[in-house]
Amino acid sequence: MKTCRPFDGLKTLIVGDVNTGKTAYTRLLLLNCRGKKPIVVLDMAPEAQKGVGGKMAVPVESGIHAFTTLIRPPRLTAKNDHEARKIALENAERIERDLLSKAEAIPAEALIINDVSLYLQMGDLKRLLQVLNRFPTVIMNGYLGNSFPDGPLTRRERENMRRLMENCDQVIEAEGLDEQDT
Repeated sequence: MKTCRPFDGLKTLIVGDVNTGKTAYTRLLLLNCRGKKPIVVLDMAPEAQKGVGGKMAVPVESGIHAFTTLIRPPRLTAKNDHEARKIALENAERIERDLLSKAEAIPAEALIINDVSLYLQMGDLKRLLQVLNRFPTVIMNGYLGNSFPDGPLTRRERENMRRLMENCDQVIEAEGLDEQDT
């Protein structure tokens, strides 16, 4: 089993296609890190829909400051690219207001983000990096795969995820995780 120790002081991004264990692995790392330092958890995932997505179960205990907001999955609910873009923009605005601004206000040693790619569909990568840099340890996961059709939103998300990867100390591919790790 992985522990928090190899992640201390690093920015870690777990990437993979849908249903590859990204959220389960991130939750395992959260459980291993809890109690050692104050932690902020931001859940940017939508509720599960059509077997995709899902919020991360976060234990309610002191030292863990968890925030989430209403997120709609653009590619699963929109009728066209224009509507998907509009939904993604609304998601990014909610994440800014309800999650990123709250994370900045809490003095914590670690930040954990579930489904950061949802923000990167229409959000500002520079703004995200500004928030990430406030925390010594960052563990996050996001979609990087081929399950969704190519389109403007998918291309923007993929490009921002690649740029985010360049700003991380380590990137873990979810497809490479052993079953015992998730």
